[in-house]
Amino acid sequence: MAKYVFKYWFEWGCGEDFCPCLWGDNGLVSLDNLPISSELKKYLCKLGIEHDNALDWNCPSNPLLWSDKEKETFYKKAKEGYKRLQEELGEDYEIIYCEDE
Repeated sequence: MAKYVFKYWFEWGCGEDFCPCLWGDNGLVSLDNLPISSELKKYLCKLGIEHDNALDWNCPSNPLLWSDKEKETFYKKAKEGYKRLQEELGEDYEIIYCEDE
């Protein structure tokens, strides 16, 4: 049985060294506190920045700025990040995929 359970989805406000994409019972989980590679952290942060580009920051209640193709590409990459997290974190961690459109 997993020692840690996290939910995985992208929230707004990512940067090159910060990406809110994992959530535990006490809120946001810092990627810096996890035993993952720097490459995976960079991948997730870059993906988070891509996610931020979908939002109309002048009017966040507007629909996303992405085309259907951009959405499809993002969700493929998000699934890849999820799979990589599962692999790198191992069986002590359960990651629940919540990044559905």
